[in-house]
Amino acid sequence: MLVYGIITLLVGAALIGGVTALSVRLHRRYGLPYALLTVGIITGIGALIVQSILIRSLDQGLFSVLAINALALGLSAGIVHEVARLLGYQYLARGAVTRPQAMMIGLGHGLVQPVYTGMLALGLGLSMLGAGSSRPDDPAALLSGAGADALNSFLPVFLHMAMSWVVLQVFLRGEIGWLFAAVFLHSVTAMMATLIGPDAGWALAAWWALAALTSTIILARLHPPAS
Repeated sequence: MLVYGIITLLVGAALIGGVTALSVRLHRRYGLPYALLTVGIITGIGALIVQSILIRSLDQGLFSVLAINALALGLSAGIVHEVARLLGYQYLARGAVTRPQAMMIGLGHGLVQPVYTGMLALGLGLSMLGAGSSRPDDPAALLSGAGADALNSFLPVFLHMAMSWVVLQVFLRGEIGWLFAAVFLHSVTAMMATLIGPDAGWALAAWWALAALTSTIILARLHPPAS
C-alpha cells in the first residue's frame, strides 16, 4: 500500500499545486486580486449543487441509456454553469471587464472540483502510507492511471476560464447570444466526456486536452469589443 499511498499523494499535490500555480501566475502577471477567485468559487459551488439537485430530480431509469445520460449531464452542465457564471457577473463582479479578470473568475469556478479531488487524494494517500508496504502488481499501470485521472480533473479548468471570457461578452457587447454560445460549447464538451466514459483513462484525457487547447485558442483569439 505504500506505493499506492505515494502515488495518491502525488496526484493530490499535483492537482492543488496546478490550480495554485495558475492563480499565482494570473495574480502576478496582471495584478489581479485573489478575491476574484472567490466569485468563481461561489458560482462554481452553486452550479454543482443546482446541477446535482436537477439530475437527482429526473427519472434515474433513463440514465441507464448512455445517449440520454450524456444528453442530460451535458445540457445540465452547460446551462447551469453558464447561467451561474452570468449571475456571478451580474451580482458579484460588475466591475469585471477584462480578459484576465474573466480568466481569474473562471479559474475560481473551475478549481472547485480539482481542489476537492486533490484534498481527497491527499487524505487517502496519507491513510495508505500507514497500511503496509505491499508492492502493486503493475506499478507502471497504476502510475499511468493516476496520471490520466489527474489530467481529467485538472484540464477542465481551462474550459471554465474560456467560458468565463465568452459569457463576459454578454455584458461587454450587450448580446445574449454569447451566453448561448457558451452553453453550447460547454454542453457538447461535457456530453462527449460522458460518452467516452469516466473510466476511459487516457482516451478521456486526450479529449480534455483537446478541449483545453480549444479553450486556449478561444482565450487568445476572442478579443474585447472595440471601444
